[in-house]
Amino acid sequence: MRILQLHNHYGSHSGESTVLDAHASLLKSHGHEVFSYTRSSVELESMRFGKAMAFFTALYSPFSIRETDRIMREFRPDLVHIHNLYPFLSPSVLPSIRKHGVPIVMTVHNYRLVCPNGLFYNKRGICERCGGGREWNCLLMNCEESLPKSLGYAARNAWARVAGYYTNHVDAFLCLTEFQKGKLVENGFPSGKCHILPNFTDAEAYGSPIESCPASKQGFFFIGRLNRQKGVDIIVDAARRCPDIPFFLAGALDPDFIDPRSFPPNVQWLGVLGEDEKMQAFRRAVALVFASRSYEGFPMVFLEAMQEGLPVIAPRLAGYPEIIREGCNGWLFRPEDVVDLAETLSAVNGNPLQAGEYGKNGREILLREYSRGIWYEEYMRIVAGLLQK
Repeated sequence: MRILQLHNHYGSHSGESTVLDAHASLLKSHGHEVFSYTRSSVELESMRFGKAMAFFTALYSPFSIRETDRIMREFRPDLVHIHNLYPFLSPSVLPSIRKHGVPIVMTVHNYRLVCPNGLFYNKRGICERCGGGREWNCLLMNCEESLPKSLGYAARNAWARVAGYYTNHVDAFLCLTEFQKGKLVENGFPSGKCHILPNFTDAEAYGSPIESCPASKQGFFFIGRLNRQKGVDIIVDAARRCPDIPFFLAGALDPDFIDPRSFPPNVQWLGVLGEDEKMQAFRRAVALVFASRSYEGFPMVFLEAMQEGLPVIAPRLAGYPEIIREGCNGWLFRPEDVVDLAETLSAVNGNPLQAGEYGKNGREILLREYSRGIWYEEYMRIVAGLLQK
């Protein structure tokens, strides 16, 4: 089978780009021919009037329409798989692709089909005001903290909805969780087109995690951007209530939000870690702690932790409980509740044997539900149904 992937990379490397590459690698390993047509938002930096151009291309891009039409004629794919189309590729390519009579599937990495900024989150917290065709709220709330940018995001979402670019031309929306699927259906996307297909990791390639004595593990580990959305301040405040437990935070710092000099003595910022350093940090910790304030699609850090046999502590929010099953491979706490998180951390730290068992359970869940083989089987089942129509 020939598969054409379409993706607009962000200004910096993202999980979506990693997933794009993982999909291509897996499909090629099964003998499929994959061609990826990509653009990058980095191009904005070298373009004259780049931001203004991005506003218009996000609505309608004659260049992308011509280019994708050329690729369709030359590559002649059996299937088109889209990821992110903004700002350069544009949803306006979808009707052109449809004319070739080829099924279109889309991995729904976030909530951008409903929410202009894709997060259901702004500086005020969780926000779903744009649902139901009320995109003007993105401008009204200035969700991007830039009125021109908020206007652009609102306009492109409203135009894609009114033009029916996604609902009329995408045959299957590959949602990462039931929660995410529910948000699409609530906002008018056909339930029959929405399928659950979570992210995966190549756990088998890494073999079994290195066994270590539970008693030798120490403290809790967080990795991600140290900002408000990720809830790093919630973790730091909980750490203050657990002064005898060490905490290790890794990732890029948002200096406008938090200052490491304000951390209590039991909290250490490790900076940005390389892949090997990250794996070592996973292996040393009692558990991964995750405190996001927002509805993240499917945090790959969960799978990375499970791959290393590390249990996870996460908020009872969005699709997180679908992945982190309380009493099995982790613990859940009330979102943004510092006291509940601190009590959970203390209880977990006091029972390393249970943490070790939960870590093993997580590894088993990973192999059973989030492996390359499982993803491929479900993907081909969905695709086969489309190709037969």
